[in-house]
Amino acid sequence: MKQRIYKNLAIASFLFGGILACTPMDDYKKFIGDGEISYTGRVDSVKIYSGEERVMVEGLLISDPKVCGCLIFWNNKMDSLDVPVERTEKVDTLRQIINLPENLYNFELYTYDQFNNRSVPVYKTGHSYGKNFISRLTNRPLDGTPISSEEGLSVKFLPVDKTLGPIYTVISYTNNQDKVDTVHIAIDQESSSIKDYKLGSKFSHYTLYIPDTLCIDTFKTVMQTDVVPMTKISKKNWEITDFDTQEETGEQGGKYGWANQIIDDDITTYWHACHTCNPRPPFPHWISFDMKETNEVTSFELTPRQDGGDPFKDFEILGSMDGTYWTSCGEFTLKNNRSTQRFSFTKPCTMRYVQIYMKNDYSGQPYTYLAEITLFK
Repeated sequence: MKQRIYKNLAIASFLFGGILACTPMDDYKKFIGDGEISYTGRVDSVKIYSGEERVMVEGLLISDPKVCGCLIFWNNKMDSLDVPVERTEKVDTLRQIINLPENLYNFELYTYDQFNNRSVPVYKTGHSYGKNFISRLTNRPLDGTPISSEEGLSVKFLPVDKTLGPIYTVISYTNNQDKVDTVHIAIDQESSSIKDYKLGSKFSHYTLYIPDTLCIDTFKTVMQTDVVPMTKISKKNWEITDFDTQEETGEQGGKYGWANQIIDDDITTYWHACHTCNPRPPFPHWISFDMKETNEVTSFELTPRQDGGDPFKDFEILGSMDGTYWTSCGEFTLKNNRSTQRFSFTKPCTMRYVQIYMKNDYSGQPYTYLAEITLFK
């Protein structure tokens, strides 16, 4: 029985093969249509560059000289753009700007030839930024009030959130030639000194953003205008007029300890109340100096001795027009550290002569020290 089945199968296979061998070639078209499917070469190395209410599509045309165009679809093929292509013998670059409202887009790219044969699709995603993104940008904040002096403008900045891609803060200022100039400050740079800043002028600043590595546009914040820096009062003509004590023999081999070293613009030098005296003079201690001109002082800085020791604690700043009659400008407390500390008067203090009056200290000793005092207007 099994032999009969095998014999019948063999005969059937032989007959079917004979039929196929005799079938005319045109009959195959009934099964495969007009012929084999032809695909054009697709766009290679496609990138979608983001921008401000636009994107730029870029890719390479490498392998197929028959390509004469590229179709770009987005919004689920509801929107499209037909980009003509002129091939050369070399590798050609497809580059197309598409203006689009702010959104994230999925793109689908096909090449085609003159017979409307298409390539397999290439899928890419791209971002268009707009008003919503710009509204989230913040200007990098200033760290305190900037300071201008004969040496230029000194500006310090606080950190800014880097999520949205800040790259620079730009300062626009008037230089010593009365021309508007700009300086770019890297986002990781905490401070900047502008040497040719015109003393007494104002400046503006804004922050630049690039939200991603493929963005072709740079975004900027609203400019913060008319920033008025504090002006450091020059010490070049200042002169000590009075003090209650100083280290007469000098500190550290006679290099430090003098009263005039609090106005020498050098924080490595310092005044020291006499501690080799017997008895040592007790608190309060004071130092007075003449600025040689009247100034409307708004604030000041004190820098304690930098190489050790506790500073004085409570103190008062007094002002005078003649060096004889004194008016209090304010009472303050110096923190127990070595950093330069800034203080502001509740209202400007107009004076020519200045006295710093030290009442006590942190250590309980009768002597104390100070490296530098700086005044601003």
